[in-house]
Amino acid sequence: MYFLQLISVLISMKIGHVRSSRLLQQHNHYNHDDGYVKAEPTHLIETIQRRYDKRVRPFAETNRPVIVHMTIVLGILTEVRENQQVASFVISHVQKWRDPKLAWNPADHSGLTQVVMPRSLVWVPKLFIYNSMDTKDMLTDDRYDVRIQHTGHVKVNSPQFVSTLCRINIDLFPFDTQFCAIALASPLLSVEEMDVNATQPPVDSYFSGNAEWQVMNVTVKQMKFMEEGEYRAEVHYILHLNRRPTYYITVIVVPTFLISALSILGIFSPGSNDGPRNEKVSLGLGSLLAMTVLLDIVAGAMPKSDAIPLLGYYIMLVILLCAIGVAVSMAMLSMSRSCIQTSKMPPVHYYRLLFLNVCRVVKQNGGGVNGVGEMNEKPTTITPRFPDLISIYNQLIEVARAQRTYRERIEKQKWQHRVEIEWNKIFARIDFFFLFLFEMFNVLVLVLFLRYAFLPVPPLPENFSI
Repeated sequence: MYFLQLISVLISMKIGHVRSSRLLQQHNHYNHDDGYVKAEPTHLIETIQRRYDKRVRPFAETNRPVIVHMTIVLGILTEVRENQQVASFVISHVQKWRDPKLAWNPADHSGLTQVVMPRSLVWVPKLFIYNSMDTKDMLTDDRYDVRIQHTGHVKVNSPQFVSTLCRINIDLFPFDTQFCAIALASPLLSVEEMDVNATQPPVDSYFSGNAEWQVMNVTVKQMKFMEEGEYRAEVHYILHLNRRPTYYITVIVVPTFLISALSILGIFSPGSNDGPRNEKVSLGLGSLLAMTVLLDIVAGAMPKSDAIPLLGYYIMLVILLCAIGVAVSMAMLSMSRSCIQTSKMPPVHYYRLLFLNVCRVVKQNGGGVNGVGEMNEKPTTITPRFPDLISIYNQLIEVARAQRTYRERIEKQKWQHRVEIEWNKIFARIDFFFLFLFEMFNVLVLVLFLRYAFLPVPPLPENFSI
């Protein structure tokens, strides 16, 4: 009986041992395949932190500089405020460096070759944007991570919203190209402690403009500046911005050209008398006022400087052209009145010079002055034989004299009307000449202005500075 109990106890112990072995194997298998790998980064981070001090820069013990490789991989333009000379961007730039204190042996950590950990746990390069009006991090401090390789190489990507000062050159507005820089510099570490190797953006980088501007290119420049007898690292991300001029051509250039063309057409349209010519002067003055309003719109969008934009030059030339047209029209108005009041026909060479047919004037009433017969002031007096008829005779003489005077007045009016018609022909032909001349000048000014739209985008100037 005792023997049987002993055998049953041994069997139970064996079964329990088998079950325990199976559970242990399953537990080890779970830890190796899933749980152990998941727990290893935590163990690795804890191991690194036990022997790492983030307050000390890499290579501080050997007195060697840490080399930071950096470039920009994302740049999105949000707005450009020309009158304030400020440009706003959303950027993301990558920084890479090597920290030997963060290296480990992958064999000691289940072959783990890289780990992602919070940025607040490691040393990161101290660079600030010194030409920034406002800088905001796109992520909070607890959401920034770094990627660390087992060789000690560290990579961090920093997305930011930046509003920087940007010198606006308005000489070729609205066909201008601007160069806006995001300037980063080391506030304290010299190049003997931290140096920078800035590279051009990779091919798969993303850069975008907005509705008014397009980002043509991005240049990365590496520089050094002197402060307190030591050189410090400096990096410039320079974005090449090219303006899209469609809005300004549609809203300002086209209305200005149409207003000037119609104004010139109205000013120099041939007129037959003084009334329409006076209305032409009023039309020209109204057009000048409309273009002055357009010029004020352009001036309000531009920074206050001593430079005049190309669009401003165009509008001022058109205003000057219309002003000269109004002045010429007023001069021709005065000349036409003077010539008509002389009651003389235009000289023959005027007709030949303006390619007009010479007017043939037929003299009337024996060839008097201006084709009008002379009035006989002292008619021959005939005394009637019958004294009673003297009063009747004198009345007939007065009637004849009045009739002659009326006829001469009518002939003078006809002559004056004929003179006015001939002078209007002369000035009508002169109007056509000035109409063609001023319209050609108007088109020429527009062509000279629009040719800047086809110029190639200028490269970054060698003497570019912030």
